[in-house]
Amino acid sequence: METKPLGTTTESVSELCLGAMYFGSRIDRETSFELLDRYYEAGGRFLDTANIYATWVDGYDEPESEPLVGEWLDERGVRDEMTIATKLGFSYGDVPRSLDPDLIEQEIDRSRDRLGIETIDLLYIHVDDPDTPQVDVMETLAGAVDAGHVRYLGASNVSAWRIARANRIAAERGWPRLEAVQTRFSYMIPDRDAAFGGQLPASDELIDYCDQEELTVFPYSPTLQGCYGREDRPIPDGYVRSENRHKMELVGNLAERKGVGGNALVLAWMLDREGPTIPVVGVSTMKQLEANLEANEISFTDEERKRLNEIESLGFGEWDLRQE
Repeated sequence: METKPLGTTTESVSELCLGAMYFGSRIDRETSFELLDRYYEAGGRFLDTANIYATWVDGYDEPESEPLVGEWLDERGVRDEMTIATKLGFSYGDVPRSLDPDLIEQEIDRSRDRLGIETIDLLYIHVDDPDTPQVDVMETLAGAVDAGHVRYLGASNVSAWRIARANRIAAERGWPRLEAVQTRFSYMIPDRDAAFGGQLPASDELIDYCDQEELTVFPYSPTLQGCYGREDRPIPDGYVRSENRHKMELVGNLAERKGVGGNALVLAWMLDREGPTIPVVGVSTMKQLEANLEANEISFTDEERKRLNEIESLGFGEWDLRQE
């Protein structure tokens, strides 16, 4: 598996990140370990989890994903090879939705304990908190990096201007910046008024900011629950519009021509973006994982790339024209 740069750090990470959201809850331990083993066998070295995963599943009031990932790391003896990302900020159990400094420190320690690791490689703030001053958030995160509890920082479900403001605060004070952005991002673009609960869809401004300032983009729900390649998965609510129907038709035609699945083709389109983009793939079966791993082998001609991007794409193009 190829790698891509992590922001402006000197680190490179696997170009497909394996999401562990339902490991230990909806996906049992044996199956989770099999999926982790196969991802590792394919060269994958990057896992994504969160402190709340998956406490909304009936019968699982406590976090199960982080402990399972920690068990796998320990049993396989591969901690030093893996990049581990986790998140904090959303509510679960008696923990409120907040980025209060004391709560950040508490949840970092809890995640480290559940994962059985000294240092979290990539820590995301999972959601914004307008009630806590950003300077306090960034100072607390900088302290965690300085203490060796966290290596790098990112943001998820945070708007572009708030991420830019956080990074300006960090730059002015000599603190580590946010290097990664995890956002709801796929080939199809949702309606402007589509609602996804606490999930914040990617926007032109967000993608452009990341590309211009060298933040790595981590799309979650990149295949929209597999709708690009499964007849039993229709276009989701919030995405049903004419541009997306054209996109679905094009994906189907190109996938058939190349002899690959539509979901893998969409992942390959993300990997093909000029700005570093690393899809976070969530799977529950080996068949799904194998289908997603096909993305590493797919390439596009200039004409295919043009056709994929000309319908509608996020971000602002032709900056060279704007500068004339």
